Amino acid sequence: MTDFDFRKLLGSDDSDPGCEDAGELMDAYCEAVARGEPVSDRYAEFLTHMGNCTACREDMEGLLAMLREQEGSGEG
Repeated sequence: MTDFDFRKLLGSDDSDPGCEDAGELMDAYCEAVARGEPVSDRYAEFLTHMGNCTACREDMEGLLAMLREQEGSGEG
């Protein structure tokens, strides 16, 4: 296995706020991404959790896809 595979399997040692706290930030994060705002520094712990939690990452990806679809159709 490569280092990447281990990180994906075991997660990161960085500070992880957990599912509940990350869930509270998800809407704001996705809306910032959809607007093209820089997010890496403001959402560092959130992004750590997304790297560690497959379920939350899938929710985030679904929300981002929905926001992009709305933007493309002029609904947003």
